[in-house]
Amino acid sequence: MAAANYLKERTNLRTVLVSVLLLFIGLALLVASETIPFVSTRAWLKAIISNLGGLVVASISIATLWELFSKRALFDELLGKASFAEEIRLLGLVGISVNPLKGADFPKLIRDASKLDIFVCYANTWRNSYEQDLRVLARKPNSRVRLIIPDPTNARIVEELAHRFNAASVQEISDRIRTAQREFRNIFTAPGTTTDFSVWTHHETPVTSFYRFDNVAIVTLYKHARGRGDTPTIIAERPGGLYSYIEGEVDAMIKGVGGHGPLATRVFP
Repeated sequence: MAAANYLKERTNLRTVLVSVLLLFIGLALLVASETIPFVSTRAWLKAIISNLGGLVVASISIATLWELFSKRALFDELLGKASFAEEIRLLGLVGISVNPLKGADFPKLIRDASKLDIFVCYANTWRNSYEQDLRVLARKPNSRVRLIIPDPTNARIVEELAHRFNAASVQEISDRIRTAQREFRNIFTAPGTTTDFSVWTHHETPVTSFYRFDNVAIVTLYKHARGRGDTPTIIAERPGGLYSYIEGEVDAMIKGVGGHGPLATRVFP
């Protein structure tokens, strides 16, 4: 930081010295056009010297302001945007919305997928909205779907979710989770389905919901305000950092990572 400030001060000093020198040259030309008889008595020469002096004075004033202030402000803005763009690229972000159902093109993503990991509390609205698309996926050969939900028998988690979602009782949350498990099973184990479908329950209080497709991950945040409403939804592509993060979360649930055992238990089949 000290070196950067030193270089900046040296550049400022050099710019000011050159500007002052050129300013004196411009003023000298203006004075010469009026006071030196050889110049002042010849209209054409006087016009040239006078205009040249005025041009030097005006140009150096504009150039000094650009060099010391405007150019650096522009560069700072461009660098800031370039840095932000690079962070977006590294994360693999391709979209953001406050509508968790319409922010991403879920119908296309579901129908085109061969692998889908669903990490939700119960996602009744999401499931009902895209049931027909999920049924298309269920009939796709060599497809795999894993549903990861909270353990409905874990009193601590159920109580926390009941408080978060302003439920009438903890039993209501348990019923919603069991309903989600049952309805997803009905979709992916119906006659004619070929999907490798499994259900996993975990003992961690969810802080997000996410859906991981073959090359796209979608993360939906939870809000603190009571009732329904918009929540931020982030869309990222493989091999970006956010997709890798979601991939790590899934691995932590299913396989375990970093020497720790799996966070989730397979309950179906």
